[in-house]
Amino acid sequence: MNNHQHREVSEERGKIAEVMAGENAILHELDFQDVAISTNAVRTLRKAAVAVMQRFMPGSRPETLTNSQAVAFFIDRVFWDQDTKGLILCADVAARSFCIPIPRDHWHMKADLGTIQ
Repeated sequence: MNNHQHREVSEERGKIAEVMAGENAILHELDFQDVAISTNAVRTLRKAAVAVMQRFMPGSRPETLTNSQAVAFFIDRVFWDQDTKGLILCADVAARSFCIPIPRDHWHMKADLGTIQ
């Protein structure tokens, strides 16, 4: 990643932090494959994905959205909020970011992350 791209990513993370968690928030980007979320969180993501699709994705047929598709919808960027210990999951749609907070009681790191190099 060149310096320009790195700066853009850093600025985007700062914007998300300020809006979702307050201007002094410290967010750490995670790989969603390392995270497990609760069934309540999945239901929330599905409702949010349906709402975004209805509003910003005409013809997308949100009524056919599965839970797995709803989760996949919100994993463009995943952040751990150092202060609240919650997650922030973001979807990038129509040149906008839609982010959903997941409280600390509704997610955890998977136990077996495999070999880390």
